[in-house]
Amino acid sequence: MAIAHRTTSLENKTAGPRTMHSIDSRLSISVGIPTYNRPDLLDRALASVAAQVEHPDEVIIGDNSDNCKSEEIYKRWKPHIPCLRYIRHSRNIGALGNFLRLAEISTSSHFMWLADDDALEPTHLRVVKDFLANHQNVQYLGWGYQVHNYVTGSTEHPSYLPSITLSEGNYENACSYLKQPISCYFYGLYDRKIFYKSPLSRWHKLRASFDWMDVAFVMHNILNYKSHFLSDNLITYGIDEIVRPRKGAEGQPVKDYAPTPWLMHGIMLILFSSKLTLFERLKILPKFIYAWKNTTSHAIKHN
Repeated sequence: MAIAHRTTSLENKTAGPRTMHSIDSRLSISVGIPTYNRPDLLDRALASVAAQVEHPDEVIIGDNSDNCKSEEIYKRWKPHIPCLRYIRHSRNIGALGNFLRLAEISTSSHFMWLADDDALEPTHLRVVKDFLANHQNVQYLGWGYQVHNYVTGSTEHPSYLPSITLSEGNYENACSYLKQPISCYFYGLYDRKIFYKSPLSRWHKLRASFDWMDVAFVMHNILNYKSHFLSDNLITYGIDEIVRPRKGAEGQPVKDYAPTPWLMHGIMLILFSSKLTLFERLKILPKFIYAWKNTTSHAIKHN
Protein backbone atom coordinates (compact mmCIF):
# COMPACT_ATOMS: atom_id res chain seq x y z
CA MET A 1 0.00 0.00 0.00
CA ALA A 2 1.52 3.29 -1.06
CA ILE A 3 1.10 5.95 1.62
CA ALA A 4 3.02 9.20 1.31
CA HIS A 5 5.24 9.82 4.31
CA ARG A 6 8.48 11.52 5.18
CA THR A 7 11.18 9.44 6.81
CA THR A 8 13.29 11.58 9.12
CA SER A 9 17.04 11.38 9.36
CA LEU A 10 16.50 9.73 12.72
CA GLU A 11 15.46 6.47 11.07
CA ASN A 12 18.21 3.90 10.67
CA LYS A 13 19.34 4.33 7.06
CA THR A 14 21.75 1.38 7.10
CA ALA A 15 18.98 -1.18 7.13
CA GLY A 16 18.08 -0.63 3.47
CA PRO A 17 14.56 -0.55 1.96
CA ARG A 18 11.74 -1.85 4.13
CA THR A 19 9.01 -3.81 2.35
CA MET A 20 6.42 -6.41 3.20
CA HIS A 21 8.70 -8.99 1.57
CA SER A 22 11.80 -8.41 3.71
CA ILE A 23 10.82 -10.73 6.56
CA ASP A 24 13.36 -12.38 8.83
CA SER A 25 13.42 -16.16 8.49
CA ARG A 26 14.07 -16.52 12.21
CA LEU A 27 11.46 -15.94 14.91
CA SER A 28 11.43 -12.21 15.56
CA ILE A 29 8.95 -9.63 16.81
CA SER A 30 8.32 -6.05 15.73
CA VAL A 31 6.28 -3.67 17.89
CA GLY A 32 4.55 -0.82 16.06
CA ILE A 33 3.42 2.20 18.10
CA PRO A 34 1.06 4.59 16.28
CA THR A 35 0.78 8.00 17.93
CA TYR A 36 -0.89 11.36 17.42
CA ASN A 37 -0.16 14.38 19.62
CA ARG A 38 0.15 12.37 22.84
CA PRO A 39 3.85 12.55 23.81
CA ASP A 40 3.21 11.93 27.51
CA LEU A 41 1.35 8.71 26.75
CA LEU A 42 3.96 7.65 24.19
CA ASP A 43 6.57 8.11 26.92
CA ARG A 44 4.65 5.68 29.15
CA ALA A 45 4.30 3.09 26.37
CA LEU A 46 8.02 3.23 25.55
CA ALA A 47 8.90 2.90 29.23
CA SER A 48 7.02 -0.40 29.26
CA VAL A 49 8.96 -1.58 26.19
CA ALA A 50 12.29 -0.65 27.78
CA ALA A 51 11.32 -2.60 30.91
CA GLN A 52 10.83 -5.90 29.04
CA VAL A 53 12.87 -8.81 30.37
CA GLU A 54 12.96 -10.14 26.79
CA HIS A 55 13.47 -7.36 24.27
CA PRO A 56 11.71 -7.08 20.89
CA ASP A 57 13.73 -7.23 17.68
CA GLU A 58 12.31 -3.97 16.36
CA VAL A 59 10.20 -1.10 17.69
CA ILE A 60 8.78 1.51 15.28
CA ILE A 61 6.99 4.73 16.18
CA GLY A 62 4.58 5.97 13.51
CA ASP A 63 3.95 9.65 14.19
CA ASN A 64 0.90 11.51 12.83
CA SER A 65 1.55 14.48 15.11
CA ASP A 66 1.61 18.10 14.01
CA ASN A 67 4.53 18.97 16.32
CA CYS A 68 7.96 17.61 17.28
CA LYS A 69 7.18 16.53 20.84
CA SER A 70 6.88 12.82 19.98
CA GLU A 71 10.23 13.03 18.20
CA GLU A 72 11.76 14.36 21.41
CA ILE A 73 10.35 11.36 23.28
CA TYR A 74 11.91 9.09 20.65
CA LYS A 75 15.33 10.70 21.16
CA ARG A 76 15.05 10.25 24.92
CA TRP A 77 14.30 6.51 24.67
CA LYS A 78 16.57 5.58 21.75
CA PRO A 79 19.62 4.91 24.03
CA HIS A 80 17.49 2.56 26.15
CA ILE A 81 15.81 0.80 23.21
CA PRO A 82 18.54 0.34 20.56
CA CYS A 83 16.13 -1.24 18.04
CA LEU A 84 13.83 1.80 18.19
CA ARG A 85 12.97 3.51 14.88
CA TYR A 86 10.96 6.67 14.24
CA ILE A 87 8.77 7.55 11.24
CA ARG A 88 7.28 11.04 10.99
CA HIS A 89 4.57 11.26 8.34
CA SER A 90 4.60 14.38 6.20
CA ARG A 91 0.85 14.64 6.76
CA ASN A 92 -1.71 13.02 9.02
CA ILE A 93 -2.55 9.77 7.23
CA GLY A 94 -5.26 8.82 9.74
CA ALA A 95 -5.26 6.23 12.49
CA LEU A 96 -5.69 3.18 10.27
CA GLY A 97 -3.24 4.49 7.69
CA ASN A 98 -0.68 4.80 10.47
CA PHE A 99 -1.46 1.29 11.74
CA LEU A 100 -1.09 -0.23 8.29
CA ARG A 101 2.11 1.66 7.47
CA LEU A 102 3.78 0.32 10.61
CA ALA A 103 2.91 -3.26 9.67
CA GLU A 104 4.11 -2.67 6.12
CA ILE A 105 7.58 -1.37 6.99
CA SER A 106 8.29 -3.81 9.83
CA THR A 107 10.88 -6.49 9.08
CA SER A 108 10.31 -9.22 11.66
CA SER A 109 8.48 -12.51 11.23
CA HIS A 110 5.77 -11.41 13.68
CA PHE A 111 4.18 -8.04 14.34
CA MET A 112 2.09 -6.43 17.06
CA TRP A 113 0.66 -2.98 17.65
CA LEU A 114 1.03 -1.19 20.96
CA ALA A 115 -1.29 1.80 21.36
CA ASP A 116 0.47 4.86 22.76
CA ASP A 117 -1.81 4.89 25.82
CA ASP A 118 -1.15 1.23 26.72
CA ALA A 119 1.65 -0.49 28.61
CA LEU A 120 3.12 -3.98 28.35
CA GLU A 121 3.71 -6.08 31.44
CA PRO A 122 7.49 -6.64 31.94
CA THR A 123 7.22 -10.35 31.05
CA HIS A 124 5.02 -9.81 28.00
CA LEU A 125 7.51 -10.56 25.24
CA ARG A 126 9.20 -13.38 27.10
CA VAL A 127 5.89 -15.21 27.56
CA VAL A 128 4.97 -14.59 23.91
CA LYS A 129 8.34 -15.72 22.54
CA ASP A 130 8.31 -18.85 24.71
CA PHE A 131 4.87 -19.75 23.39
CA LEU A 132 5.85 -19.11 19.77
CA ALA A 133 8.98 -21.22 20.14
CA ASN A 134 6.84 -24.21 21.15
CA HIS A 135 3.88 -23.50 18.84
CA GLN A 136 5.33 -22.26 15.57
CA ASN A 137 2.08 -22.91 13.71
CA VAL A 138 0.19 -20.15 15.54
CA GLN A 139 -0.63 -17.25 13.22
CA TYR A 140 -2.61 -14.98 15.53
CA LEU A 141 -1.98 -14.76 19.26
CA GLY A 142 -4.03 -12.87 21.84
CA TRP A 143 -3.67 -12.49 25.61
CA GLY A 144 -5.36 -11.45 28.80
CA TYR A 145 -5.47 -7.80 29.82
CA GLN A 146 -6.67 -5.24 32.30
CA VAL A 147 -7.98 -1.71 31.81
CA HIS A 148 -6.60 1.01 34.06
CA ASN A 149 -7.98 4.54 34.42
CA TYR A 150 -4.98 6.72 35.23
CA VAL A 151 -7.23 9.58 36.35
CA THR A 152 -9.41 7.73 38.86
CA GLY A 153 -6.87 5.01 39.69
CA SER A 154 -9.43 2.25 39.07
CA THR A 155 -8.59 -1.02 37.32
CA GLU A 156 -11.06 -3.25 35.50
CA HIS A 157 -10.60 -6.89 34.57
CA PRO A 158 -12.58 -8.51 31.75
CA SER A 159 -15.63 -10.47 32.86
CA TYR A 160 -15.18 -12.92 30.00
CA LEU A 161 -12.13 -14.32 28.23
CA PRO A 162 -12.93 -16.25 25.06
CA SER A 163 -11.49 -19.74 24.87
CA ILE A 164 -9.44 -19.50 21.67
CA THR A 165 -7.05 -22.44 21.43
CA LEU A 166 -4.97 -24.20 18.80
CA SER A 167 -6.67 -27.45 19.73
CA GLU A 168 -10.06 -26.17 18.52
CA GLY A 169 -11.17 -25.48 14.96
CA ASN A 170 -11.89 -22.09 13.43
CA TYR A 171 -15.63 -22.52 13.87
CA GLU A 172 -15.42 -23.38 17.57
CA ASN A 173 -13.00 -20.52 18.26
CA ALA A 174 -15.16 -18.03 16.36
CA CYS A 175 -18.24 -19.07 18.32
CA SER A 176 -16.35 -18.52 21.57
CA TYR A 177 -15.25 -15.05 20.49
CA LEU A 178 -18.75 -14.04 19.37
CA LYS A 179 -20.13 -14.66 22.84
CA GLN A 180 -18.54 -11.32 23.73
CA PRO A 181 -16.61 -9.75 20.85
CA ILE A 182 -14.04 -7.42 22.40
CA SER A 183 -11.97 -4.98 20.37
CA CYS A 184 -8.96 -5.19 22.72
CA TYR A 185 -7.82 -8.38 21.00
CA PHE A 186 -7.00 -6.29 17.92
CA TYR A 187 -3.74 -5.58 19.76
CA GLY A 188 -2.47 -9.13 19.42
CA LEU A 189 0.53 -10.69 17.71
CA TYR A 190 0.32 -11.55 14.01
CA ASP A 191 2.31 -13.65 11.63
CA ARG A 192 3.14 -10.87 9.16
CA LYS A 193 1.98 -12.96 6.22
CA ILE A 194 -1.55 -12.36 7.49
CA PHE A 195 -1.34 -8.78 6.24
CA TYR A 196 -0.84 -9.92 2.62
CA LYS A 197 -4.55 -10.83 2.42
CA SER A 198 -5.82 -8.62 5.20
CA PRO A 199 -9.19 -6.88 4.68
CA LEU A 200 -7.83 -3.88 6.61
CA SER A 201 -6.34 -2.32 3.48
CA ARG A 202 -9.63 -2.73 1.62
CA TRP A 203 -11.60 -1.20 4.47
CA HIS A 204 -9.12 1.64 4.67
CA LYS A 205 -9.63 2.46 0.99
CA LEU A 206 -13.37 2.52 1.65
CA ARG A 207 -12.76 5.01 4.50
CA ALA A 208 -14.59 2.66 6.85
CA SER A 209 -15.08 3.54 10.51
CA PHE A 210 -12.76 1.96 13.04
CA ASP A 211 -15.71 1.58 15.43
CA TRP A 212 -16.43 -1.89 14.05
CA MET A 213 -13.26 -2.60 12.08
CA ASP A 214 -11.09 -3.76 14.98
CA VAL A 215 -13.64 -6.37 16.07
CA ALA A 216 -14.19 -7.45 12.46
CA PHE A 217 -10.45 -7.93 11.94
CA VAL A 218 -10.22 -10.10 15.07
CA MET A 219 -13.12 -12.21 13.80
CA HIS A 220 -11.50 -12.45 10.35
CA ASN A 221 -8.30 -13.83 11.87
CA ILE A 222 -10.06 -16.34 14.09
CA LEU A 223 -12.16 -17.53 11.14
CA ASN A 224 -9.19 -18.04 8.83
CA TYR A 225 -5.98 -18.64 10.80
CA LYS A 226 -4.46 -20.77 13.53
CA SER A 227 -5.33 -18.73 16.61
CA HIS A 228 -4.70 -18.95 20.33
CA PHE A 229 -5.41 -16.63 23.28
CA LEU A 230 -3.15 -16.81 26.33
CA SER A 231 -4.85 -16.45 29.69
CA ASP A 232 -1.92 -14.47 31.10
CA ASN A 233 -2.57 -10.80 31.84
CA LEU A 234 0.14 -9.31 29.65
CA ILE A 235 -0.95 -5.73 28.98
CA THR A 236 -2.67 -2.74 30.58
CA TYR A 237 -4.99 -0.75 28.34
CA GLY A 238 -4.93 2.83 29.53
CA ILE A 239 -7.68 5.39 29.94
CA ASP A 240 -6.62 8.96 30.63
CA GLU A 241 -10.06 10.50 31.05
CA ILE A 242 -12.34 10.41 34.08
CA VAL A 243 -15.04 8.58 32.12
CA ARG A 244 -14.27 5.73 29.75
CA PRO A 245 -14.48 7.31 26.28
CA ARG A 246 -17.26 6.13 23.97
CA LYS A 247 -15.77 6.87 20.59
CA GLY A 248 -13.97 5.21 17.73
CA ALA A 249 -10.24 5.24 17.12
CA GLU A 250 -10.77 7.85 14.39
CA GLY A 251 -12.24 10.20 16.99
CA GLN A 252 -15.91 10.17 16.05
CA PRO A 253 -18.41 10.10 18.95
CA VAL A 254 -20.75 7.18 19.47
CA LYS A 255 -23.70 9.18 18.11
CA ASP A 256 -22.00 8.87 14.71
CA TYR A 257 -21.63 5.11 15.04
CA ALA A 258 -22.98 3.38 11.92
CA PRO A 259 -23.94 -0.25 12.67
CA THR A 260 -24.78 -1.34 9.11
CA PRO A 261 -21.18 -1.69 7.78
CA TRP A 262 -20.26 -4.00 10.68
CA LEU A 263 -23.28 -6.18 9.88
CA MET A 264 -22.55 -6.24 6.14
CA HIS A 265 -18.80 -6.90 6.38
CA GLY A 266 -19.22 -9.41 9.19
CA ILE A 267 -21.61 -11.51 7.11
CA MET A 268 -19.20 -11.33 4.17
CA LEU A 269 -16.30 -12.49 6.35
CA ILE A 270 -18.29 -15.54 7.41
CA LEU A 271 -19.54 -16.42 3.95
CA PHE A 272 -16.07 -16.19 2.41
CA SER A 273 -14.14 -17.97 5.17
CA SER A 274 -12.27 -20.84 3.51
CA LYS A 275 -11.88 -22.67 6.83
CA LEU A 276 -15.60 -23.17 7.50
CA THR A 277 -17.85 -25.72 5.89
CA LEU A 278 -21.09 -24.51 4.35
CA PHE A 279 -22.99 -25.95 7.30
CA GLU A 280 -20.72 -24.13 9.80
CA ARG A 281 -21.22 -20.84 7.96
CA LEU A 282 -24.98 -21.23 8.21
CA LYS A 283 -24.75 -22.16 11.91
CA ILE A 284 -22.53 -19.23 12.87
CA LEU A 285 -24.51 -16.51 11.08
CA PRO A 286 -27.25 -16.30 13.78
CA LYS A 287 -24.53 -16.15 16.48
CA PHE A 288 -22.88 -13.28 14.67
CA ILE A 289 -26.15 -11.38 14.18
CA TYR A 290 -26.95 -11.79 17.87
CA ALA A 291 -23.49 -10.46 18.80
CA TRP A 292 -23.89 -7.59 16.36
CA LYS A 293 -27.24 -6.60 17.87
CA ASN A 294 -25.77 -6.63 21.37
CA THR A 295 -22.71 -4.55 20.48
CA THR A 296 -24.83 -2.10 18.50
CA SER A 297 -27.38 -1.63 21.29
CA HIS A 298 -24.48 -1.25 23.78
CA ALA A 299 -22.95 1.55 21.72
CA ILE A 300 -26.27 3.37 21.30
CA LYS A 301 -27.13 2.91 25.00
CA HIS A 302 -23.94 4.72 26.00
CA ASN A 303 -24.51 7.64 23.68
